Amino acid sequence: MKAIILVAGIGTRLKPLTDTVPKCLTEVNGKSILFNMLEQLNSVGVEETILVIGYLGNQIKERIGDKFGNMKITYLKNDIYNQTNTSYSLLVGLNDLEIDDNLLVLEGDVFFERSLLINFLNDGFLTSTVVQKYNPNLDGSFVELNGDKVVDWIHKKTRPTDFTIEDKFKTVNIHKFDNLFLKNVLKPVLNRHVEEKKGTEPIEFVMQDIVKEKHGKIHAFETGTLKWFEIDNIAELRIAEEMFKEVVIK
Repeated sequence: MKAIILVAGIGTRLKPLTDTVPKCLTEVNGKSILFNMLEQLNSVGVEETILVIGYLGNQIKERIGDKFGNMKITYLKNDIYNQTNTSYSLLVGLNDLEIDDNLLVLEGDVFFERSLLINFLNDGFLTSTVVQKYNPNLDGSFVELNGDKVVDWIHKKTRPTDFTIEDKFKTVNIHKFDNLFLKNVLKPVLNRHVEEKKGTEPIEFVMQDIVKEKHGKIHAFETGTLKWFEIDNIAELRIAEEMFKEVVIK
């Protein structure tokens, strides 16, 4: 199995921390978000992780190198990171990838325990995404489920006026796709979106198209009590520090 981590963004909402350090190298109790991700991926046997870099990307290369444990590290650059969004970075990651295996895709701002990744990989589905049932501490992009299948994927900016959030599930931005889904569904839809919108859309727009218009089957893995937190701003960083203060990340 391979993984792609999207770490090209500027991390504007985490300023001033991201004035001099890329968002993924922000530390939670002394451990960077990216280091924690790589540690967990290496522990479950991922053979290669592709880091799609952009803003302050050289810092990431210098800090991580070309190997992490037993895992090969490859770097691809989003040269227009300041004009594009995660859909474009994902396409950069996929374009040079030989799609012959299952793939994990992660956005580089999620701090999580190893048990979450282990349980996710063993959820019984080849194509699925990690979600958590709404609670008042969660905001951002949400999905709607029918059983364990995702039937809508709603970015925060596109919520309709009558949107109800209490029955929805927060996206954790950790996904897995099998090779057939990658070749036949994700990459063609992603290509079209990037071409039409010049890569300015977040991934959520692509996913919504897949589950609503293309009827691609993406299952949902619910986190339950497994620990994770998405870090977009200073307040969320403080929450993550408290959440993982006395937790051994495993």
